[in-house]
Amino acid sequence: MLLVLTQNGAGDINASFVNTSTREQCQQKEKMLRDVFLASNISVVDSRCVQSELKFSAFEHTSSSSQIRNFYLITIGDEFQVENVSDWSECRFQSKQPVENARVYCSSSVQSLEK
Repeated sequence: MLLVLTQNGAGDINASFVNTSTREQCQQKEKMLRDVFLASNISVVDSRCVQSELKFSAFEHTSSSSQIRNFYLITIGDEFQVENVSDWSECRFQSKQPVENARVYCSSSVQSLEK
């Protein structure tokens, strides 16, 4: 899976998840998306291929940030974890809790975690 974290002008982190079949496919998509974001002056906080069994809905552009309904606490360290949280407040609180040898991001996404 390809994980791309971008940051908007207000400093909020947005997560995009791309389901891929192989590491090579993931790396190709990572390069393509990174180039698109950079050409659009969108700040890329982190972009990486991670091993995960998680599946997300397809990415769709929204006309407004108010249409974002999913909030995720993402932990990147020895393991990759995505936790669905109820809202920004809970996400921001949780992201401030230290996790040894890991980066923790509070993010929003238009994509939903599929069961």
